[in-house]
Amino acid sequence: MKSTGLTDTEIWAFFKNGEEWATSYIYAEHAEKLYRYGLKFTSEIPVIEDTLQDLFAELIKNRKNIGPTDNILFYLLKSFKRKLLRKIQTEKKFVSDEKLQDYHFDVIWSVEHELILEEDSDQKSKMLLKALNELTPRQKEAVYLRFTRELDYKEVAGLMDISVEACRNLISKAISTLKKWIEEKGVNSAVFFMWVLK
Repeated sequence: MKSTGLTDTEIWAFFKNGEEWATSYIYAEHAEKLYRYGLKFTSEIPVIEDTLQDLFAELIKNRKNIGPTDNILFYLLKSFKRKLLRKIQTEKKFVSDEKLQDYHFDVIWSVEHELILEEDSDQKSKMLLKALNELTPRQKEAVYLRFTRELDYKEVAGLMDISVEACRNLISKAISTLKKWIEEKGVNSAVFFMWVLK
């Protein structure tokens, strides 16, 4: 349940019926999450902002024809990612669908993590963040969506256009890579995962 006391299914139905409060609520609740997700693919802020504006304009224009959803964030993330990658590829003059699978994804897990990178005194935290660089872009995205955005495996798989089994394998390999790296550095793995995946 949301703070409105309504489920995503109900809020989305109100949005589809043209209720302005539902539109405002959805934007206020999810726009920043989409923006932060966009920053993981590109540092071009105008491209992210344009994509975000285009997404909501299109949703509002076609609201009566779009399907139902019981997870608004998942629906928006999937639509936003598709639009953003296409816009990025267009900017780079790439048009092949295969190119859409070959993208950059970088994770800044929280504002606190960014601050830690700026503090010379916290060497241990810097080292833990370096572990994330051992992951491939797709592993980073899968781990981010699963643990930071708290999507289930089916939703992560849907966002990444892979099977649920492939998604589980991707995340499993990512976790194994992180564990191996931190064990080699002598860091407590339990503490690491509590900290980085919160």
